[in-house]
Amino acid sequence: MGVVGFTYGGVHSSVFGIVCDPTPRVIFPEKRRAITDIAGRSGHYAQTDGTYLVRQESIHRYFKPPIGKTVPELAREIAAWLAADARLEFDNELGKYYDAYVSGALPQEQNLRYGEFDITFTYTPPFAYTEMKEVRGTISASGGVIENETEGTVDTPCRIIIQNTGRTIIRNFRISRRLE
Repeated sequence: MGVVGFTYGGVHSSVFGIVCDPTPRVIFPEKRRAITDIAGRSGHYAQTDGTYLVRQESIHRYFKPPIGKTVPELAREIAAWLAADARLEFDNELGKYYDAYVSGALPQEQNLRYGEFDITFTYTPPFAYTEMKEVRGTISASGGVIENETEGTVDTPCRIIIQNTGRTIIRNFRISRRLE
């Protein structure tokens, strides 16, 4: 199933009467690779550091203006809405969002009653986010463990803030990562 609707910059596409074609989605972005051709050898040498290129998705959209508004007028409003970089959420990916921007121009076809266009979103970083979560815990002088589990499918950066609320100097502190 493709995209039903989306929210960009806090505004849902239905506000503009936009309907989306059920188009295929990109499962994951292309891996970044350094390619080196070696004389006398077939193929090439490919080296990767495990990172990815930007992710782009094009989706076909239709819109029909309300009574009293023309297709060009509504098209300009849509263009203004999509002009800034913003948070992008798809209706069929609950709890996930992307940092996105519109790539390239928005070519539009129109007739008297409706307009249509292809929009290409670029996500960078190229993966979906979930809301940030906070894990709090207390480690006493006798030790302790605080665990934080993520549900992502890609290595995810995290921010760890350690606050000493006591009067004793923290020593022998260790942060470890366990992959399952």
